[in-house]
Amino acid sequence: MEEEREKMRQEIRDKYNIKKKEEVQEMMPQEEPNPLMRKKKTPEELAREAEAEDEDEFTKLKNSIETQVNEIKSQIESKCSLQ
Repeated sequence: MEEEREKMRQEIRDKYNIKKKEEVQEMMPQEEPNPLMRKKKTPEELAREAEAEDEDEFTKLKNSIETQVNEIKSQIESKCSLQ
C-alpha cells in the first residue's frame, strides 16, 4: 500500500515538476542552528564590508551632495553677517 502511495506521489511530483523533500534538503546549504554560535568576522572582513558600503553609489552621491551643500553654506555664511 505504501508503494502505491509513493508511486502516486511520484506521478504528482513529475506532473508538477516538484522535487522530493530529501532532494531539496540536500541541495540547500546547511545553516548553523544557532545564530549566536556563528563564526565571528575578523577585523579584515569588517573593514572590507565597510569599504564596500563606502563604495556604494548612493553613498558616493550622498557624500558628494553633502560636501557641496557644506561649501555653499560656508560661502553664504562668509558673505552674510548678522548684526
